[in-house]
Amino acid sequence: MNADPFQSIGDLSAGIIGNIEIIKPANRGEWLAARKRDVTASDASTLLGVNPYKTPFELWAEKTGRKADAEDNDVFRRGRAMEFIAIDFLREDYPDWKITHSYNNRYFRDAAGRIGATPDAFVTIPGRKGRGVIQIKSASDYSVKNWIDPDTKEITPPLYVAVQALIEAELTRSSYALVALIVSGHGLKLHPPIEIPLVPKLMAKVRSEVADFWRVTDSGAHPDADWKRDGALIEELYEPVAGKVVDLSHDNMLPAICDEKARIATEKTAIEKRLKEIKAELLDKMNGASAAKISDGRVITAKEIQRAGYSVGPSSYIDVRVKKAGAAE
Repeated sequence: MNADPFQSIGDLSAGIIGNIEIIKPANRGEWLAARKRDVTASDASTLLGVNPYKTPFELWAEKTGRKADAEDNDVFRRGRAMEFIAIDFLREDYPDWKITHSYNNRYFRDAAGRIGATPDAFVTIPGRKGRGVIQIKSASDYSVKNWIDPDTKEITPPLYVAVQALIEAELTRSSYALVALIVSGHGLKLHPPIEIPLVPKLMAKVRSEVADFWRVTDSGAHPDADWKRDGALIEELYEPVAGKVVDLSHDNMLPAICDEKARIATEKTAIEKRLKEIKAELLDKMNGASAAKISDGRVITAKEIQRAGYSVGPSSYIDVRVKKAGAAE
């Protein structure tokens, strides 16, 4: 059995080493509860604008309990299972490395900065000073394309992964950080671990953005929403208060936006009407055929699609309309 990788940084009995609190959750529920108070290493890149899977607004919704923690879905569950396989592969490929799998048994948090991390594994490599942290990531044969540098064609950790590894190294006082990618498909392939540079200026930026996030959240406000990425979540969270009227007359952009909404609605109606007309014309000219060749070489097909019957349960949605000035509320 590997030695405890934290012995080199002091006595853990008090749960505090320097300014870092070390929590040993008894189960996954306690681990999730501990993370709730912090921006974790896996989410910090969101505040830097480099996380393709989450926005600051979504992070705010999770931390304030308005949205379920994303760490509870099936994708993350698969990733946790792949950690065990990746660790076994690492031990086979690098038998002289001393690797300890963390598996959620220690959560590191900077209570003052409200930043936390749960490293996947720790490593001691012969010839290297100090201890390192290993971040395990998994991908499929399809999604691995997101890891391939378009110029070098080599496996390169995305920036959001690099930020996560950097934070884990910082909070665990590790001397270096590695990212190991395991890819599943017809088989399993573990790519050689890649070292992530420890950049103090980037860590300072992370701390600044996290502090700003908590300042805004604690004030009762929320980070700016990304209306393209956050649209569905905004509607899901919206709860209209009957009789409440807000004065937005100071927003000079709204008249133009409302005009655009009306124009697009009109165009949509016209487009849908024209599409029905075109469909009818094509079917009439095909005269019952299932396919037709046209002069430019393209082929028109007509196929009957059977739809299964289903029952739709009660649901609700937000209906947003723009009324003329002076119209009754």
